[in-house]
Amino acid sequence: MPSDKTPAAETSPPTRRVIAVLELLAEETPRTSAQIADRLGLSRSTVGNVLTELQGHEWVTRRADLSYELGPALWRTADRGTHHRDDPDPRHSALRRLAREVDCGAALLEVHGAEVRFAIVVENRGRIPAGISIGTHLPLIPPAAATIIAHSDQSSRERWLAAADLEHRTEYETLLADIRVMGAAVWGVDAHSLTTLDVLADVVEHLDHTPNSHILRERVLALLGGISGHPYRPADLDDDTALPISYISAAVLHEHGEPTAELLIGPLRSAVTREERDHYLGALTDSARSIPSRTGTRWPPRSGRTDAPTISSSGA
Repeated sequence: MPSDKTPAAETSPPTRRVIAVLELLAEETPRTSAQIADRLGLSRSTVGNVLTELQGHEWVTRRADLSYELGPALWRTADRGTHHRDDPDPRHSALRRLAREVDCGAALLEVHGAEVRFAIVVENRGRIPAGISIGTHLPLIPPAAATIIAHSDQSSRERWLAAADLEHRTEYETLLADIRVMGAAVWGVDAHSLTTLDVLADVVEHLDHTPNSHILRERVLALLGGISGHPYRPADLDDDTALPISYISAAVLHEHGEPTAELLIGPLRSAVTREERDHYLGALTDSARSIPSRTGTRWPPRSGRTDAPTISSSGA
């Protein structure tokens, strides 16, 4: 008897199962394919098909430990939806105001386990750089999330520093101390690195439209994350000389002083005057102090949490 099922229909799981997988990942910590199947009472082959399809379109991402979490394409879709709501996330509004004030791209980063995730990105004023979007995640290794780490406990700082290349550990240790003094981190970058950022950003944007390119895209994003430049000391910023600046970041703190996120702006300019630097720093730190903290988002997690971060021991 002829069947009305096509090969595509046989390999495409029913929509309700796709929704169940996404809803589970939205509610709970990252899970492996087997854990998802057991939790939902589905066959492992069915869940594997669902995850393969979702990963191919970046609706989910597979982590280094083979667990899955919601991916950047889904976060981007959710972010676009906020612009059509009557009551959008107030953090989006705060970042848009900051981007207008400093006239460059702005982003809010959060630590999730062993990764840093871009929770909000405002690019209509400039790059952050281009290619970085809602849901993009990078390894939690120095210098990523430096301002969050600077306000964390000693054991968190030690684990973060241990993940750096040996020759850079002293520099990053000094950086953490300077952040506590300045309230921010300011990164310098040479003209060659700015050009490299542009090229890599173009590659990422091209890969966004290339099917099944997520693995290569992740590798290019890791390179982008590693080109932050060198951190300036307070004395450098007090000099009247114009300085090249890639990024400036500041921690968003909970009312009890716990870091919840990192606020980042990307001037990406080869010459920034002292007056302009003061303007960037003032606008950024003012915004970091006033931006609403998302309830329940704290880092490092309190004891007893199952999603405690594990900092990668690999080099930068």
